[in-house]
Amino acid sequence: MHWRKLNPLGSVLGKIWLSFWITLIFIVLAVYFVSFQVAQTYQIAPPAPRHIDILTNIVLPDFTYVGNDYTLIANELEAYNAQSRLQWYLVDSAYQMLGTPKPPSRILVMLSEMIDKEGMQVGQWRSEAWLGPMDIPINGQNFRLFLRGVPNLPPANLPFWMESQWVRVVFALVVSGLMSLILSWSIVRPLEKLRTTTKALASGTLDARAGSSVSRRSDEIGELGRDFDDMASRIEKLVAAQKRLLGNVSHELRSPLTRLQVAMGIVRQKSPPELDKALNRIERESDRLENLIAQILKLSRFENDMLHVEFQKVDFSELVAKVVEDARFESSTRAVTITDDLVENCTLFADPQLMHSIVDNVLRNALRFSPENGELRVEMTHTKKQISLYIIDQGPGVPDDKLARLFDPFYRLDQTNTGAGLGLNIALQAVQLHNGKITASNNKDGGLTVEILLPLT
Repeated sequence: MHWRKLNPLGSVLGKIWLSFWITLIFIVLAVYFVSFQVAQTYQIAPPAPRHIDILTNIVLPDFTYVGNDYTLIANELEAYNAQSRLQWYLVDSAYQMLGTPKPPSRILVMLSEMIDKEGMQVGQWRSEAWLGPMDIPINGQNFRLFLRGVPNLPPANLPFWMESQWVRVVFALVVSGLMSLILSWSIVRPLEKLRTTTKALASGTLDARAGSSVSRRSDEIGELGRDFDDMASRIEKLVAAQKRLLGNVSHELRSPLTRLQVAMGIVRQKSPPELDKALNRIERESDRLENLIAQILKLSRFENDMLHVEFQKVDFSELVAKVVEDARFESSTRAVTITDDLVENCTLFADPQLMHSIVDNVLRNALRFSPENGELRVEMTHTKKQISLYIIDQGPGVPDDKLARLFDPFYRLDQTNTGAGLGLNIALQAVQLHNGKITASNNKDGGLTVEILLPLT
């Protein structure tokens, strides 16, 4: 996997998501910091069961004092609070507090309000919680007892696992990250759909559209999707019209060409011998024109889905062997040696005429570019799922930047070549009709290898 796929900044989705998330992180942290520094409100609520459990486990000490002197009580509280998790505070009838360390003045306001309420309360200011008041008599004088350091109140009735402030901060960051991801995906998803559709349109799938998932949006992305679909529809219509024109013109050309060949036969019968050379030239050019028109019509039927296909069991090994034998006969004039390494009894379900056209077009193209006294190899392998046919020549090969266009219609790498540039495209169309694949690659020692993959099912 390429490292760019793992880099969030390597995609629009990652950039938008990180931008939103980092912004929300700063907002969450800023709000938390300000609320922690500025907030002066406190919370008072009835005790929870865990607060009651604390009361069942405490043992009230025997406080002593002399007259109005609370020094002994203060010393006892100081000694007790120094080594206890819960700190004890006593408030007398004059609202004088005994106990150390002294709480902030804001706590005193909260404790006063707790005393005014009926029954025991839990008061919380920031992260500090108090439990009380509890009436406790000492030497005939009533005091109110408060416990400092009890568990905090659950904020906003949240579950217990969210009582920690850090847990709440992490939860806020995770939620903000998910919301940022959803928002980013809602923006990037239609763009990804447009990219996929554009790629399909460029590969020849002219009926590809962005679809309602993009065009039904009411924003600028929706307008882009509707404009794209309109453009794709117009391109499809223009290409379809061009294909129909090409097919119609090619079909109309066959009739005058046939009459021309008949007239040439009549002229040959009545012409003097010195015209034979010119007539032979006219006959060769007529045959080339006839072959070109036949290829154009075949290509037109492929592209307009008008080709009649009959799938049946085909002995592919025998079919390739016959095509190779015909090619050997044609190659004898150029001393090109054709060797084959075929797999016997290799059967697939296909149209025999199209299979013959695939192998014949590729093999003839390889033979055309093979040098004299060269070698042309045809090799076949197969697995349980597919057949692989390799046609390897010793020709000049193809520049790497031209390999992708080798199967385009009317494309000729060598403009001096007499071919029409349709054979490989017809082979491509026939292979794709059988759910196969055809590719070309240069050999290390020169020449070109065309690989044909055909599924057995």
